[in-house]
Amino acid sequence: MKELEALEAQMDELKEAKEKLARLEEKYDKSKQNLAEKTREVRTLEKRIKELEKELTLDKTISEVKKILWAKIGQSIRD
Repeated sequence: MKELEALEAQMDELKEAKEKLARLEEKYDKSKQNLAEKTREVRTLEKRIKELEKELTLDKTISEVKKILWAKIGQSIRD
């Protein structure tokens, strides 16, 4: 009888351990998903930053070209 009770206790302990493991695995999976989402967000933001930096550089270049052109136009009018 004691042996049967001991086996039942072991089975209960095993069941609890499996349930705990399942909860931990679920938390781990959610954590992995969150990390993947955050990684995608970071990559998207990094890409957008690069695009904005290119646009800013282009805007500066265009602005300088406009200054040069207006200076040349102004100079040709005076000449």
